[in-house]
Amino acid sequence: MPEPLPTHVSLSAPELSDAPALFALINANRDALRPWMPWEPLTRSESDSRAFLQSAAASRQAGTAYTWLVLRDGALAGVCDLHAIDALNRHAFVGYWLDRRQVGQGVMQAALTQLLTEAFGPLGLHRVAIDAAADNHRSCAVAERLGFRYEGVLREYLLLQGRYCDARQYSLLAHEWKQ
Repeated sequence: MPEPLPTHVSLSAPELSDAPALFALINANRDALRPWMPWEPLTRSESDSRAFLQSAAASRQAGTAYTWLVLRDGALAGVCDLHAIDALNRHAFVGYWLDRRQVGQGVMQAALTQLLTEAFGPLGLHRVAIDAAADNHRSCAVAERLGFRYEGVLREYLLLQGRYCDARQYSLLAHEWKQ
Protein backbone atom coordinates (compact mmCIF):
# COMPACT_ATOMS: atom_id res chain seq x y z
CA MET A 1 0.00 0.00 0.00
CA PRO A 2 1.51 3.39 -0.96
CA GLU A 3 2.19 6.02 1.67
CA PRO A 4 -0.71 8.42 2.18
CA LEU A 5 0.02 11.82 0.72
CA PRO A 6 0.73 14.42 3.39
CA THR A 7 -1.25 17.58 3.73
CA HIS A 8 0.68 20.80 3.10
CA VAL A 9 4.42 20.34 3.78
CA SER A 10 6.76 23.32 3.55
CA LEU A 11 10.30 24.32 4.51
CA SER A 12 11.15 27.39 6.54
CA ALA A 13 14.52 28.90 7.40
CA PRO A 14 14.68 28.76 11.20
CA GLU A 15 14.81 31.80 13.42
CA LEU A 16 15.99 32.11 17.03
CA SER A 17 12.37 32.42 18.10
CA ASP A 18 11.88 28.79 16.95
CA ALA A 19 14.14 27.49 19.76
CA PRO A 20 11.33 26.67 22.25
CA ALA A 21 9.29 24.69 19.68
CA LEU A 22 12.39 22.94 18.36
CA PHE A 23 13.52 21.91 21.83
CA ALA A 24 10.01 20.70 22.70
CA LEU A 25 9.92 18.54 19.55
CA ILE A 26 13.36 17.08 20.27
CA ASN A 27 12.31 16.38 23.86
CA ALA A 28 9.15 14.61 22.69
CA ASN A 29 11.17 12.44 20.29
CA ARG A 30 14.26 11.54 22.32
CA ASP A 31 13.68 7.79 22.20
CA ALA A 32 13.27 7.85 18.41
CA LEU A 33 16.23 10.21 17.84
CA ARG A 34 18.72 8.65 20.27
CA PRO A 35 19.78 5.63 18.16
CA TRP A 36 20.55 7.72 15.06
CA MET A 37 21.37 11.31 16.05
CA PRO A 38 24.66 11.82 17.89
CA TRP A 39 23.62 15.35 18.91
CA GLU A 40 20.56 14.15 20.88
CA PRO A 41 22.34 13.76 24.27
CA LEU A 42 23.96 17.18 23.80
CA THR A 43 20.60 18.92 23.42
CA ARG A 44 19.52 19.30 27.05
CA SER A 45 17.90 22.71 27.15
CA GLU A 46 16.20 25.36 25.11
CA SER A 47 19.49 27.27 25.11
CA ASP A 48 21.12 24.30 23.33
CA SER A 49 18.48 24.57 20.60
CA ARG A 50 19.05 28.33 20.45
CA ALA A 51 22.81 27.76 20.03
CA PHE A 52 22.08 25.28 17.21
CA LEU A 53 19.88 27.85 15.47
CA GLN A 54 22.57 30.54 15.84
CA SER A 55 25.10 28.17 14.29
CA ALA A 56 22.65 27.31 11.49
CA ALA A 57 22.17 31.02 10.73
CA ALA A 58 25.95 31.58 10.59
CA SER A 59 26.40 28.57 8.31
CA ARG A 60 23.62 29.79 6.01
CA GLN A 61 25.28 33.21 5.86
CA ALA A 62 28.63 31.58 4.98
CA GLY A 63 27.00 29.25 2.42
CA THR A 64 28.40 26.13 4.10
CA ALA A 65 25.07 24.65 5.24
CA TYR A 66 21.36 25.34 4.89
CA THR A 67 19.00 24.18 7.61
CA TRP A 68 15.23 24.21 7.24
CA LEU A 69 12.39 23.47 9.60
CA VAL A 70 9.93 20.97 8.14
CA LEU A 71 6.40 22.27 8.63
CA ARG A 72 3.23 20.27 8.15
CA ASP A 73 0.16 22.48 7.96
CA GLY A 74 2.29 25.22 9.56
CA ALA A 75 3.30 23.12 12.58
CA LEU A 76 6.89 22.05 13.25
CA ALA A 77 7.35 18.41 12.18
CA GLY A 78 11.13 18.01 11.86
CA VAL A 79 14.35 19.38 10.40
CA CYS A 80 16.29 18.83 7.20
CA ASP A 81 19.50 20.32 5.90
CA LEU A 82 22.22 20.48 3.31
CA HIS A 83 25.56 20.42 5.12
CA ALA A 84 29.28 20.09 4.38
CA ILE A 85 28.69 22.06 1.19
CA ASP A 86 31.73 21.97 -1.07
CA ALA A 87 31.32 25.01 -3.33
CA LEU A 88 34.29 24.12 -5.56
CA ASN A 89 33.04 20.64 -6.36
CA ARG A 90 29.35 21.60 -6.00
CA HIS A 91 28.30 18.81 -3.66
CA ALA A 92 26.77 18.46 -0.21
CA PHE A 93 25.23 16.01 2.23
CA VAL A 94 21.59 15.81 3.25
CA GLY A 95 20.49 15.27 6.84
CA TYR A 96 17.00 14.93 8.26
CA TRP A 97 14.82 13.84 11.16
CA LEU A 98 11.11 13.81 11.71
CA ASP A 99 8.65 13.78 14.60
CA ARG A 100 7.77 10.11 15.17
CA ARG A 101 4.06 10.97 14.86
CA GLN A 102 4.68 12.12 11.26
CA VAL A 103 6.65 9.05 10.12
CA GLY A 104 5.19 6.93 7.33
CA GLN A 105 3.00 9.69 5.94
CA GLY A 106 5.19 11.03 3.13
CA VAL A 107 6.16 14.16 5.06
CA MET A 108 9.92 13.73 4.77
CA GLN A 109 9.71 12.74 1.13
CA ALA A 110 7.74 15.93 0.42
CA ALA A 111 10.20 18.03 2.44
CA LEU A 112 13.29 16.55 0.77
CA THR A 113 11.74 17.03 -2.65
CA GLN A 114 11.67 20.75 -1.85
CA LEU A 115 15.22 20.64 -0.47
CA LEU A 116 16.50 18.89 -3.62
CA THR A 117 14.75 21.40 -5.87
CA GLU A 118 16.63 24.14 -4.00
CA ALA A 119 19.93 22.19 -4.04
CA PHE A 120 19.90 21.48 -7.76
CA GLY A 121 18.22 24.78 -8.69
CA PRO A 122 19.23 28.05 -7.01
CA LEU A 123 22.17 26.55 -5.08
CA GLY A 124 23.60 25.00 -8.26
CA LEU A 125 24.80 21.76 -6.68
CA HIS A 126 25.79 18.84 -8.90
CA ARG A 127 25.69 16.01 -6.34
CA VAL A 128 24.06 15.40 -2.99
CA ALA A 129 24.65 12.41 -0.76
CA ILE A 130 22.95 10.79 2.19
CA ASP A 131 24.94 8.74 4.71
CA ALA A 132 22.39 6.75 6.70
CA ALA A 133 23.18 4.28 9.46
CA ALA A 134 22.95 0.86 7.83
CA ASP A 135 20.42 -0.26 10.45
CA ASN A 136 18.25 2.82 9.99
CA HIS A 137 15.94 1.20 7.47
CA ARG A 138 13.45 4.08 7.39
CA SER A 139 16.16 6.59 6.52
CA CYS A 140 17.53 4.33 3.80
CA ALA A 141 14.01 3.90 2.40
CA VAL A 142 13.57 7.69 2.15
CA ALA A 143 16.74 7.93 0.03
CA GLU A 144 15.63 5.08 -2.20
CA ARG A 145 12.11 6.49 -2.72
CA LEU A 146 13.64 9.81 -3.82
CA GLY A 147 15.73 8.06 -6.48
CA PHE A 148 19.10 8.20 -4.76
CA ARG A 149 21.53 5.55 -5.97
CA TYR A 150 23.04 3.22 -3.39
CA GLU A 151 26.83 3.51 -3.60
CA GLY A 152 28.01 1.18 -0.87
CA VAL A 153 28.82 0.74 2.79
CA LEU A 154 31.08 3.10 4.68
CA ARG A 155 32.52 0.78 7.31
CA GLU A 156 32.35 1.98 10.93
CA TYR A 157 31.62 5.48 9.66
CA LEU A 158 29.21 6.77 12.30
CA LEU A 159 29.78 6.96 16.04
CA LEU A 160 26.35 6.33 17.54
CA GLN A 161 25.68 5.58 21.18
CA GLY A 162 29.39 5.06 21.83
CA ARG A 163 29.95 2.50 19.08
CA TYR A 164 30.99 2.74 15.47
CA CYS A 165 28.31 1.78 12.96
CA ASP A 166 28.35 1.18 9.24
CA ALA A 167 26.62 3.71 7.01
CA ARG A 168 24.97 3.20 3.66
CA GLN A 169 25.86 5.98 1.25
CA TYR A 170 23.40 7.13 -1.39
CA SER A 171 23.87 9.86 -3.97
CA LEU A 172 21.83 11.78 -6.48
CA LEU A 173 23.17 13.88 -9.37
CA ALA A 174 21.54 17.01 -10.74
CA HIS A 175 20.78 15.45 -14.13
CA GLU A 176 19.20 12.42 -12.45
CA TRP A 177 16.92 14.72 -10.43
CA LYS A 178 15.78 16.55 -13.55
CA GLN A 179 14.74 13.24 -15.14
